[in-house]
Amino acid sequence: MSRPLKATTVAMVLSAVAGIALTAPQAVAGPAPIGTITVQHARLDWTPTRTAAQIATLNAQTRAPASIPTFTATVHDNASTFHYTMVGKDPFVAQTNPSTTIDTTLIPIVITFSNGDTWDPSVIDSCDSQSALTRTQNSPIFVAQPWKFGRTSVGSGQYIDAFQRAEFYSQTNPTTGINPGYHVKLALKTHAPLVLHVPTTDAAESTTVCGTHKLGGVEINYLDTAIQHYITGTLGSAATTTFPLFVLDNVVEYAGTTGLCCVLGYHNAMINTGRPQTYGVAMYDNTGQLPDVRDTSAISHEVAEWMNDPFGDNPTKPWGNIGQVSGCQNNLEVGDPLSGTGITDTLNDKAYHLQELAFFSWFYHSSPSLGVNGWFSSNKTFTTSAPPCTP
Repeated sequence: MSRPLKATTVAMVLSAVAGIALTAPQAVAGPAPIGTITVQHARLDWTPTRTAAQIATLNAQTRAPASIPTFTATVHDNASTFHYTMVGKDPFVAQTNPSTTIDTTLIPIVITFSNGDTWDPSVIDSCDSQSALTRTQNSPIFVAQPWKFGRTSVGSGQYIDAFQRAEFYSQTNPTTGINPGYHVKLALKTHAPLVLHVPTTDAAESTTVCGTHKLGGVEINYLDTAIQHYITGTLGSAATTTFPLFVLDNVVEYAGTTGLCCVLGYHNAMINTGRPQTYGVAMYDNTGQLPDVRDTSAISHEVAEWMNDPFGDNPTKPWGNIGQVSGCQNNLEVGDPLSGTGITDTLNDKAYHLQELAFFSWFYHSSPSLGVNGWFSSNKTFTTSAPPCTP
């Protein structure tokens, strides 16, 4: 049966996360007290800082044959011309076989603090009958099903695959498109967990109703360094041809201080044994206190952004003051303008929460839109392209 997108309550991520019940620091057992998360603002993702040398190396190695399948193309936005790279094959060029499959390694991260508090995605908590890991494995991120956008069927696929078909529907349309068989699929494999014993200086927490009854917080630079070491040391060079996706359960990140919270996920690129390596990190939320950022919504945000902007450097004209973005932004991050805008999809009796996503045409001012139904986003929140943004 086809599964139409269903609108859910729309709210800014800040208002959702600010709804967490925060408490004053309390005495806990252990060698040192754990900090308390203070929510000042929240983002569904984070833009890592790269040195000039890292950028130069990535630019030199990006699109290398040893990396994941990508294509690089050019788009004209009125008088401006932009080069961009995406995962998969070029939908604007007729392909003999337009379908791409990316080996995807799902890696749960077990977080342990010095006071004994632990968050393990493979463990069932008090608010669900299945673990965060199992829910993620069985979610629309990895399970194919029929999809309708409005009244238009875009075929069967995983959620982000269906999104890709919908945003390039002028090319993937089964009647008139040059690539009706276009897909970008994720082939799931689950890896042994990454276990982190987080130093007290990089740890914080707050109260929730589920699991350990704590929302964990980890300093983001500590976490990203640990993930990169795990990729190079444990996954090795073979990971460069895969998409490692790290999942946390009820754990967020903060940048530098606990007052700069919270980040719920991000995608990044690095050099692994001389080759380009992309990866993603996202929180499975089971606190029950973040209705617009629930269960797999952050995961859907990051997987879609990775697929559309795997190296985080696809340029656009400035856009902003929308979604999670205050001020102007100028990159092809398809989740950011609609952070907090959700849909639901019921799969195997579980109502999964996914994020609505902005189409390619919204960023590059296509007229008419290349997307399904002439839309500029996957659930019709955007009916025109991005307005100009002035800093």
